[in-house]
Amino acid sequence: MTAASLAEVLHLRDHADAAAMRWYEQRFGAHAEGEVEGWRQQPPAIEVSAEEFELLRVQTWRDLGDS
Repeated sequence: MTAASLAEVLHLRDHADAAAMRWYEQRFGAHAEGEVEGWRQQPPAIEVSAEEFELLRVQTWRDLGDS
């Protein structure tokens, strides 16, 4: 699973070059456009609000930036 804000993904899609996309995918993972095979064997997802998702996404960016 990847966790990027929709705004980030759309900005990269519309404004970034291939090198920026490769850097993003190497750092944070490929966008969720690939195969979904095996999804039924995964644990069930939980629902989170958009606000909670954004809070966690920002914290993760900070944590990854420190590594």
